[in-house]
Amino acid sequence: MKKLLMIAAAALAMASCSNTQQYKVAVLFPDAESDGQTAYLTSYDSGDTLAQAEIKNKNAVLEGEVEGSFMARLVVDGKRMGFIVEGGEITIKWEEGEAKGTALNEKLNALDAELNKVEDEAAQVAIFQKAYLENKDNGIGPWAFNYYLMCNDFTVAQIDSMLTALPENYKTLKRVNKAISDAKAKEATGVGKQFTDFANDKGEKLSQFAGQGKYCLVDFWASWCGPCRKEIGNIKKLYAKYSDKMNFVGIAVWDEDEATVKAMEELQVVWPVIMNGKNWTVPTDLYGVSGIPHIMLIDPQGKIVKRGLQEETLINAVEELFAEK
Repeated sequence: MKKLLMIAAAALAMASCSNTQQYKVAVLFPDAESDGQTAYLTSYDSGDTLAQAEIKNKNAVLEGEVEGSFMARLVVDGKRMGFIVEGGEITIKWEEGEAKGTALNEKLNALDAELNKVEDEAAQVAIFQKAYLENKDNGIGPWAFNYYLMCNDFTVAQIDSMLTALPENYKTLKRVNKAISDAKAKEATGVGKQFTDFANDKGEKLSQFAGQGKYCLVDFWASWCGPCRKEIGNIKKLYAKYSDKMNFVGIAVWDEDEATVKAMEELQVVWPVIMNGKNWTVPTDLYGVSGIPHIMLIDPQGKIVKRGLQEETLINAVEELFAEK
C-alpha cells in the first residue's frame, strides 16, 4: 500500500508540473542607446517584477517558467508595452510595440488591430466583452475583463454576478478587486449622497469649495491626460459665464505637482486646484474614480447632483442648473 501511495504521489507531482512551460522573450532595440539599461518583465495585474535583464548589443533576453499564460508588461526606461507570457519563444521589436511568435500574442495583436479600427466607444466595449468571454481561461481574458469593467459603471452586485461565470482565480486579481472597491465607493458617493471630504498635506480641503452655499464643479484630472486637457476648455467657458454663481475646483491626481502647475499655466487654469504629488490616490479611491477626466456637480448643501460629466453633458448639466424656471 505504501508503495502504491508513493507511486500515486509521484504521478500527481508529474501531472502538476505538466502545465509548466519554458518561455523566452527576446527583445530587439533599434539602436545602441538602450544598451546598459534594464528591461523589466512585470505582471499587468499586480505590477510586480517577475524577471529582468540588462540590454546588451541592442538585445535583451528574459527567460523563465510559466504555468498557463498571463498578461505582462515589458518596461524599459519608464516606457511600457503589454503582451502575453506563455510557453515558447516570443520576439519583440521594441519600436514596433508588438510581441510575436506565440499563438496568444498573435491573437492579442489581431484584437488590438480590431480595436484600433473602431472609434465608437460602445463598439469597443463590445469587443472587450467578447474577448474576455472567449478567452476566460487564458491570459487575454483577465486583461479584457479589466477593460470591460473600466468601460462600464457596474455595481458590486453586477460584478459579483459576472464573476460566478468566470474561473475562480479572477476573484483574486488585484485589478478586479480594485474595480469592486471602486464600485463600492461609487455607491457611497453616488447622486443624491452627501459629498465625502478629503484634504491634502497642506490642509486644503474639498469642503472649502463644496457645500458652501453655492453649486460646485469638481474636476478630477492630470496634466498628462489628453482628454483632461481638452475638457478644461469646456470648464473655462463655464467659468467665464458662471464663476460668480458657483465654485470651481480641480483635483490633480496621479501626477507630479510641478507638472500640474506647468499645465495650469499652459492651459490658463485660473480656478483653484488641490494637488498632493504623484502617488495621491485618496480622492479617486474615495469616489471610485477609475478613469479621468471625471467631473461632478455638488449642490449648495453638499449633495452630489451629477457625476461622470464630459463635453456636451457637462455644458448642458450646468446650463440646466441656472436656467430660468
